[in-house]
Amino acid sequence: MGVIVIIDAHLHLPCDDSLITLEDKKVRLLDDLFKESVNGAIVIADSELQSPIGTTGECVELFLNSKNIFVIGGISPLIEFNSGLLQLKEFLKQKLIVGCKLYPGHEAFFMNDDRLTEIFKLCIEYNVPLLVHTGWDNAQYNHPKYFTEIAKVYPALRLVICHLYWPDIDLCYSLTSKYQNIYYDISSLAYETSCLEKTRMSLNSIAQNDVNRIIFGTDYGMCSIKAHIDLIISLDIDDKKKKSILYNNAIDLYKLKLS
Repeated sequence: MGVIVIIDAHLHLPCDDSLITLEDKKVRLLDDLFKESVNGAIVIADSELQSPIGTTGECVELFLNSKNIFVIGGISPLIEFNSGLLQLKEFLKQKLIVGCKLYPGHEAFFMNDDRLTEIFKLCIEYNVPLLVHTGWDNAQYNHPKYFTEIAKVYPALRLVICHLYWPDIDLCYSLTSKYQNIYYDISSLAYETSCLEKTRMSLNSIAQNDVNRIIFGTDYGMCSIKAHIDLIISLDIDDKKKKSILYNNAIDLYKLKLS
């Protein structure tokens, strides 16, 4: 492929208990990005008020002067939602975050919760993507059927399905593919090595039809950056499509400006 430019559009501060402060975690993250030749990254904050991966305010402050590192704010309808919305709005006004994220499944709310209309409208107002945790455990909260309903009602909202509802990637794509405002974030898909060949086949199929909607991410902090890069490099698609996944798609979706 020659020189590869990479943006990891889905990572978190490391959860390593040996790293006591958020500053320690930032140093480890930046060091690991450098080791893996990652050119830019999006750090996703937690929706909790206290978190080992940092709250939205903590992540914004931590990476304020970090070159080519961007932040996505976390929010929950279950945790001081109104004040969370006000905080996200202020950060969006100041262009300190490039998107917002919900964690259904990690938290006990469904994606058809009426309260979420406020976050949908906020993301539309500031023209930023809304990321949503899907799949893995408690997947009933984030079933792809909800995304088809949201995408239909809010065509201006750019929805990012994180983890492609793993392990039901094919179901996720079949239900949502016709909605062009839905994107697919591959973070954590290289984690479960026993299913890697099936995952590769599913991604190959999606890339043939919708390569521009596949967003590269790793879920670093818990998952391997290298394993996810290797997964994309191994796909049976041409180099132009691989470069779209590894770099260009994140630039376009999040409107990033790298220095």
